[in-house]
Amino acid sequence: MYINYYGFSAKPFQLSPDPRFFFGSSVHNRALAYLSYGLSQGEGFIVITGGIGTGKTTLVNNLFAELDSSQVVAAQLVTTQLEADELLRSVAAAFSLPYEDVGKAALLKHFEDF
Repeated sequence: MYINYYGFSAKPFQLSPDPRFFFGSSVHNRALAYLSYGLSQGEGFIVITGGIGTGKTTLVNNLFAELDSSQVVAAQLVTTQLEADELLRSVAAAFSLPYEDVGKAALLKHFEDF
């Protein structure tokens, strides 16, 4: 209903985040700057937190769109409900590393080699 009323060409309020509708508020721009800086400095982990619907996924999708794939290899995990071993396997799978029927030591070795 609101799409025709406001003359939108697409639905801006979908359940799946769409980077086309990223709004760079001062908070979002600061978070994006922290992420970009962390990547450029080779930092290990940078954590971005916020409530549901605050733009975390859209922010990361926006960052991924800006990355030079010849300089940075990145992956995104969208679930947090994992045990430690499942998390390792999910990360390995995200980077196309062997993860099935592999022990923890082998998983860690794959990460190290990667």
